[in-house]
Amino acid sequence: MALELTKPDAPKDPLDNLEPVANLTDVHLSLGGQDILKGLTLALYPGSKTAILGESSCGKSVILKTMVGLFRPQKGEVHLFGQNLANISTRAITVLRRRIGMQFQAGALFDSSTTRLNLVMASLMSAHGSQMRGHRASDAEILDLLSQVGLAGAADVYPASLSGGMRKRVALARALIGQPELAIFDEPTAGLDPQTSSRIINLLNSLAQNSQAAMILATTDPDVARRFAERIILIQKGQVHATGSITELKALGDPYVDRYLQRLVAV
Repeated sequence: MALELTKPDAPKDPLDNLEPVANLTDVHLSLGGQDILKGLTLALYPGSKTAILGESSCGKSVILKTMVGLFRPQKGEVHLFGQNLANISTRAITVLRRRIGMQFQAGALFDSSTTRLNLVMASLMSAHGSQMRGHRASDAEILDLLSQVGLAGAADVYPASLSGGMRKRVALARALIGQPELAIFDEPTAGLDPQTSSRIINLLNSLAQNSQAAMILATTDPDVARRFAERIILIQKGQVHATGSITELKALGDPYVDRYLQRLVAV
């Protein structure tokens, strides 16, 4: 059972009146004969900022991919925008994904397209709610977003000419260009220098202020989680071990939580 700070006299959570954007309930998933997720439950709500925190290979990326239907669990339910993914077709899931922006760890850019065209295609494939027609991002929108991730001069550069860190930042911009209802970031600061990492987190926080999107970020770094998220979900061996803010997690007095936070960063 996950550890969570409880406050009996706390006011009612305003999220209780909202329908979750994504909801995983008692999800079990095995890949290649190995158990990856072991009864995982979590929910994401409009306007929320959540961090999945945990060691490498603890299942963080698998959680994100299961959330959008790229993996199908052997047990449990996954709901996306109110629909049970087990009960709808692959085509219907593809349509739902148009409401999502996702930054993969490896970037997953179209190698034969420039940075600009990668963002244009992402904007055309995006959709908002029942409006299933994408909006072609203007050059001004593209250049502004690239400037915010520190790539103002890379609009007409192909991915092969970009460093790994630059490709990651293009992937981040591509995830955001369509103004998604659910924005997913898989290790967005991994491999980046501290200054660029700080810029990325500041950008995400700035965009979140004017957005009702649910945002979720996976990271091994407690400091990244602390600076981005309102709620942190600490994963251990495919299960939710504890949830809360960094301050709340430290207050739990749990040995695993304390070891994890202390060995990576002073918080």
